Amino acid sequence: MGRKRETFWYALKVFYNRVEPIRKIFKDARYDTYIPMIVEEEYCGNGLDYKEKPAVASLLFVCYPRKFLLDVKKEFNDMFLYYTKPGENLPAIIDDREMEIFRKATELAGMGAEYLGSDTAKYCVGDKVRVTAGIYEGLEGYIKRIKHARKFIVSIEGVAVVALTGIHPQYLEKIE
Repeated sequence: MGRKRETFWYALKVFYNRVEPIRKIFKDARYDTYIPMIVEEEYCGNGLDYKEKPAVASLLFVCYPRKFLLDVKKEFNDMFLYYTKPGENLPAIIDDREMEIFRKATELAGMGAEYLGSDTAKYCVGDKVRVTAGIYEGLEGYIKRIKHARKFIVSIEGVAVVALTGIHPQYLEKIE
């Protein structure tokens, strides 16, 4: 008989620009955290400068036991909310595969990612596809036309949607 799994991925909405203090609480307890970042170009006196910043200002992913999350929530109630499934009051667990795909997509995309909010139903329609080659190989998502351009959509249901460009159609295979 195997050990019961204790830690899962959860998404938090952090208020008042307090992502780093909340992240530190989880990191100090030795739990994994993730903030999706984007790279922005800025023109300065010396030319172009590239700066990394959070893609979604208040979004923090953490991997930890539910009890720990509920204890932290009691202590820091006014600092964050956890995402829940509709009609439920407990934190929504994010599937490991879904989190792995989302992380890989956002880490590799850099400046090529466009964050579209959290309305997954609006963007995750049509055929589900898998990327078969290139830097996005192994990612699964949907193809959607946005602003007259084909985009590869990767999401965490109810939390965040990211659109990627530049994936050639020959590297996509339909998933049944």
